[in-house]
Amino acid sequence: MAQLAAGSSTGIPLHCNICPKKPNFSDTSHLLTHVASKQHLSNYFKLRVRVATDPAAQRDVDDYDRWYQDWNIDDLMRERMNQKERRNKGGNGGGSRRASAGS
Repeated sequence: MAQLAAGSSTGIPLHCNICPKKPNFSDTSHLLTHVASKQHLSNYFKLRVRVATDPAAQRDVDDYDRWYQDWNIDDLMRERMNQKERRNKGGNGGGSRRASAGS
């Protein structure tokens, strides 16, 4: 990811180099939401398919994969999923509280 935006408190570059619009993000949470999105995953797959015939695609995939590994995106995604699971297991959840508030 050659052109990287300034990072958040973790210092992670908040930029996606494989999506056509080359988006920048305001924080890590928005970046992780993007990385997990169907559109981003589709763009990554399409880019990987082009690698065999497009040297620029190979460079983009290599840059992205290096960024993903260097910044431990797997760990960040895993931590985020675990946090969501803990929130969902934490009692009745927000929906039940809203329903009982009007009673």
